[in-house]
Amino acid sequence: MKVNELQASDFELERARKKDLDELKEELARRAAGFLREDRSKPKDIGDNQFKKLAVMAQMAATPLEIRAFIEYQMGRDSSGRNWTAPINGEPFGSALIKEIEEIEKLAEDKLKESNRTGDNRFVLLCLAHFFGYLSWRVKYLDYLLKEKKRGKNRHAGGDRDGGSR
Repeated sequence: MKVNELQASDFELERARKKDLDELKEELARRAAGFLREDRSKPKDIGDNQFKKLAVMAQMAATPLEIRAFIEYQMGRDSSGRNWTAPINGEPFGSALIKEIEEIEKLAEDKLKESNRTGDNRFVLLCLAHFFGYLSWRVKYLDYLLKEKKRGKNRHAGGDRDGGSR
């Protein structure tokens, strides 16, 4: 294959990945919101930076197994039990996240089958990177809600703390 043909082939593959990813973005965002719901507390020491790091890792990884191995490593390091092994919906946070990653992988692989492109790990990792990005955004939103809830409690417990001017 000549260089120009190879470049055209790579361009077509990237364009197909973008099209397929665009079709999955809403579902990925919905899954992120479902994983970190408002009515269920997230581990105290899990912040948006953990998900940003996972997004970068997904962009650099060769296989989704690297992501799982990293999460398992983090679970092994969590001696405090306040982040990767903290319970969320009755199981350790890291285990719940690995299950969700497996669901995202299935979603991506189904999309690849639809597009007649099986075995495209780069696409699967791209979906995971976007999912982790949405989780990062979600954590920031949940942190905001928590601050607002505390601010509301402080106002009601002792009256208006901002001088009453509105």
